[in-house]
Amino acid sequence: MIKGHFFKILLTFLFLSQNLLAQGPIVVIDPGHGGKDPGSVANRGISEKKLVLTFAKRLQETLRKKTGAKVFLTRNRDRYLPLEERNRVANAKQCDLFISLHANSAKNKKAEGVEIYYLNKATDAASRRLAERENRGSKRRQKDVDAIMSDLIQTAVTEESAELAGILRKSLANGLRKEGVSEVRVKTALFYVLVGAKCPSLLVEMGYLTNSKEAKRLKDPKFQTRVAEALADGVQLYLTRQGQARSDL
Repeated sequence: MIKGHFFKILLTFLFLSQNLLAQGPIVVIDPGHGGKDPGSVANRGISEKKLVLTFAKRLQETLRKKTGAKVFLTRNRDRYLPLEERNRVANAKQCDLFISLHANSAKNKKAEGVEIYYLNKATDAASRRLAERENRGSKRRQKDVDAIMSDLIQTAVTEESAELAGILRKSLANGLRKEGVSEVRVKTALFYVLVGAKCPSLLVEMGYLTNSKEAKRLKDPKFQTRVAEALADGVQLYLTRQGQARSDL
């Protein structure tokens, strides 16, 4: 059992290190929704698709400056992109990290906080409902998802994604504490946009557009900068740790 676990981790390191060693890290950022799919729409007239695109461009620039990584977007304008195409873009870039950006919504107008998801069975009913909402329009069938989830590479990538999620949670919690962010949670769910990605992959819900206080905050360029800096700090720490782990192999 221990040997099998070690083999999975070793295989992941070897798989993910090719680009990192050859040309530096590659990060792909996915601004959720777009085009005919607006995502959530706040009572302040803020649409999720526009908000996350603006933030993705800000994060792209921040990551480039802080980490020296090559950073690509799955979309750089308001256009529709199927869920399956998004991680295909990431795989084509042979990325080291894939982050899909979203803004949450809920019937409870007081729901708040940042949520970081990695691919696995849903943590709870709320996570399952969120994944079902985000997965609408996908052509994937559940049996296809189950087959991919059982694959050795996906299992190893999930372990790396869990580690990345933990690092980003701490970085966001520390960086946004003074901004009034109440909580940063790590959860799991079967988000189709993450299925089949060959690198550590996360979906980040930056806050609730249905919460008037959070909607106002998410629209603020200064707050967006704080979030981008906190995410970039976490990514930098993760990449540094991965580099150290590979050098010890």
